[in-house]
Amino acid sequence: MLDRLAIPPRLVLRALDDLHTVAETLRELAAHEGDLAALARSVQTLPRVEDELSAEIASLRAEVKELRQWLDPLHRELTDLDDTAEALEKSLSTVNESILGLQTLLKKLPGI
Repeated sequence: MLDRLAIPPRLVLRALDDLHTVAETLRELAAHEGDLAALARSVQTLPRVEDELSAEIASLRAEVKELRQWLDPLHRELTDLDDTAEALEKSLSTVNESILGLQTLLKKLPGI
């Protein structure tokens, strides 16, 4: 029964302690006002910065797409050029073999 009479003063004491904690926290926050002001400015400018970054990313994507469109035909031409060079190399090898064969034949002919 005595416990019931003691509850309200305990609650009042607890509430006062909580109020004191809140007051101390607010005092600490106020002491760091510069930090909070800078943070508030950063938070306010964040959407604009995000929009600028999104625009830059979109621009980069467009440039990469244009670059790919420009490089694709060049890649095909280089591949064709490589194929042509390989074919020429094979032909040159055949011509060299023919020349060696002719030289051997010429050495076998009497009087040459």
